[in-house]
Amino acid sequence: MKVSRITVGRLYNLGNYEHVRYELTVDVKDDESAAVAILGIERILAGLAPLRFVKDKSQLDRLASEIEEMQKMPAVEWERRYGHCVGTPTEIIARYKADFEKEKSKTADAVVRAQTARKLFDDLGGASQWKDAKMDWDWDQGGDL
Repeated sequence: MKVSRITVGRLYNLGNYEHVRYELTVDVKDDESAAVAILGIERILAGLAPLRFVKDKSQLDRLASEIEEMQKMPAVEWERRYGHCVGTPTEIIARYKADFEKEKSKTADAVVRAQTARKLFDDLGGASQWKDAKMDWDWDQGGDL
Protein backbone atom coordinates (compact mmCIF):
# COMPACT_ATOMS: atom_id res chain seq x y z
CA MET A 1 0.00 0.00 0.00
CA LYS A 2 1.31 3.45 -0.91
CA VAL A 3 0.02 6.81 0.31
CA SER A 4 -0.34 9.10 -2.69
CA ARG A 5 -2.43 11.98 -1.35
CA ILE A 6 -2.83 13.49 2.13
CA THR A 7 -5.53 15.91 3.23
CA VAL A 8 -5.43 17.61 6.61
CA GLY A 9 -7.93 20.21 7.77
CA ARG A 10 -8.16 22.40 10.82
CA LEU A 11 -11.14 24.28 12.13
CA TYR A 12 -10.34 27.28 14.35
CA ASN A 13 -13.07 28.71 16.54
CA LEU A 14 -12.99 32.51 16.46
CA GLY A 15 -15.73 32.92 19.04
CA ASN A 16 -19.11 34.55 18.57
CA TYR A 17 -20.31 31.62 16.41
CA GLU A 18 -17.57 32.27 13.84
CA HIS A 19 -14.80 30.00 12.64
CA VAL A 20 -12.22 29.65 9.92
CA ARG A 21 -11.27 26.35 8.31
CA TYR A 22 -8.01 25.60 6.55
CA GLU A 23 -7.65 22.43 4.55
CA LEU A 24 -4.54 21.36 2.71
CA THR A 25 -4.22 18.48 0.27
CA VAL A 26 -0.82 17.41 -1.05
CA ASP A 27 0.25 14.70 -3.47
CA VAL A 28 3.05 12.48 -2.18
CA LYS A 29 5.52 11.37 -4.83
CA ASP A 30 6.93 7.85 -4.85
CA ASP A 31 10.31 9.00 -3.51
CA GLU A 32 8.85 11.16 -0.71
CA SER A 33 7.91 10.18 2.82
CA ALA A 34 4.23 10.42 3.77
CA ALA A 35 5.23 10.94 7.42
CA VAL A 36 7.44 13.91 6.54
CA ALA A 37 4.67 15.33 4.33
CA ILE A 38 2.05 15.15 7.08
CA LEU A 39 4.43 16.77 9.60
CA GLY A 40 4.97 19.62 7.14
CA ILE A 41 1.24 20.03 6.57
CA GLU A 42 0.56 20.09 10.31
CA ARG A 43 3.29 22.70 10.80
CA ILE A 44 1.82 24.94 8.12
CA LEU A 45 -1.72 24.63 9.48
CA ALA A 46 -0.55 25.30 13.05
CA GLY A 47 1.22 28.42 11.80
CA LEU A 48 -1.94 29.64 10.08
CA ALA A 49 -3.90 29.56 13.35
CA PRO A 50 -5.72 32.87 13.80
CA LEU A 51 -4.08 35.46 16.03
CA ARG A 52 -6.97 35.25 18.46
CA PHE A 53 -5.19 35.44 21.77
CA VAL A 54 -2.66 38.13 20.94
CA LYS A 55 -3.05 41.88 21.03
CA ASP A 56 -3.15 43.95 17.86
CA LYS A 57 -1.25 47.22 17.42
CA SER A 58 -4.07 49.42 18.74
CA GLN A 59 -4.41 47.32 21.89
CA LEU A 60 -0.65 47.44 22.49
CA ASP A 61 -0.67 51.21 21.95
CA ARG A 62 -3.49 51.56 24.47
CA LEU A 63 -1.56 49.54 27.06
CA ALA A 64 1.58 51.63 26.49
CA SER A 65 -0.36 54.88 26.90
CA GLU A 66 -2.01 53.55 30.08
CA ILE A 67 1.41 52.83 31.59
CA GLU A 68 2.62 56.28 30.58
CA GLU A 69 -0.49 57.82 32.16
CA MET A 70 0.01 55.77 35.35
CA GLN A 71 3.47 57.25 35.81
CA LYS A 72 2.15 60.84 35.72
CA MET A 73 -1.04 60.27 37.70
CA PRO A 74 -1.75 62.31 40.89
CA ALA A 75 -2.07 60.28 44.11
CA VAL A 76 -5.83 60.86 44.49
CA GLU A 77 -6.56 59.66 40.95
CA TRP A 78 -4.14 56.74 41.42
CA GLU A 79 -6.00 55.60 44.52
CA ARG A 80 -9.36 55.84 42.73
CA ARG A 81 -8.24 53.82 39.72
CA TYR A 82 -5.62 51.42 41.08
CA GLY A 83 -6.24 51.36 44.83
CA HIS A 84 -7.60 47.83 44.56
CA CYS A 85 -4.25 46.53 43.26
CA VAL A 86 -1.78 44.91 45.64
CA GLY A 87 1.55 46.68 46.14
CA THR A 88 3.04 50.13 45.86
CA PRO A 89 2.52 52.24 42.73
CA THR A 90 6.09 51.44 41.66
CA GLU A 91 5.45 47.68 41.99
CA ILE A 92 2.13 47.91 40.17
CA ILE A 93 3.64 49.90 37.29
CA ALA A 94 6.50 47.38 37.09
CA ARG A 95 3.96 44.53 36.79
CA TYR A 96 2.05 46.41 34.09
CA LYS A 97 5.31 47.00 32.18
CA ALA A 98 6.29 43.33 32.47
CA ASP A 99 2.86 42.24 31.22
CA PHE A 100 3.07 44.75 28.37
CA GLU A 101 6.49 43.43 27.28
CA LYS A 102 5.20 39.86 27.47
CA GLU A 103 2.17 40.73 25.30
CA LYS A 104 4.35 42.63 22.83
CA SER A 105 6.71 39.66 22.53
CA LYS A 106 3.82 37.19 22.18
CA THR A 107 2.30 39.31 19.40
CA ALA A 108 5.61 39.61 17.55
CA ASP A 109 6.17 35.85 17.78
CA ALA A 110 2.66 35.14 16.48
CA VAL A 111 3.12 37.48 13.53
CA VAL A 112 6.43 35.84 12.60
CA ARG A 113 4.85 32.40 12.97
CA ALA A 114 2.01 33.36 10.63
CA GLN A 115 4.40 34.87 8.07
CA THR A 116 6.54 31.74 8.12
CA ALA A 117 3.49 29.50 7.66
CA ARG A 118 2.26 31.59 4.75
CA LYS A 119 5.71 31.41 3.14
CA LEU A 120 5.75 27.60 3.59
CA PHE A 121 2.24 27.45 2.18
CA ASP A 122 3.32 29.58 -0.78
CA ASP A 123 6.39 27.41 -1.38
CA LEU A 124 4.21 24.35 -1.95
CA GLY A 125 3.56 25.73 -5.41
CA GLY A 126 0.62 26.94 -7.41
CA ALA A 127 0.20 30.07 -5.32
CA SER A 128 -1.26 33.16 -6.88
CA GLN A 129 -1.78 36.67 -5.59
CA TRP A 130 -5.34 37.19 -4.35
CA LYS A 131 -6.66 40.72 -4.48
CA ASP A 132 -9.89 41.94 -2.94
CA ALA A 133 -11.21 45.11 -4.55
CA LYS A 134 -12.56 46.28 -1.18
CA MET A 135 -9.05 46.21 0.28
CA ASP A 136 -7.45 48.34 -2.44
CA TRP A 137 -9.84 51.09 -3.45
CA ASP A 138 -8.57 53.77 -5.75
CA TRP A 139 -9.74 57.20 -4.52
CA ASP A 140 -8.24 59.14 -7.42
CA GLN A 141 -11.54 59.22 -9.27
CA GLY A 142 -12.53 62.68 -8.13
CA GLY A 143 -14.07 61.70 -4.82
CA ASP A 144 -12.89 62.82 -1.41
CA LEU A 145 -13.25 61.10 1.91
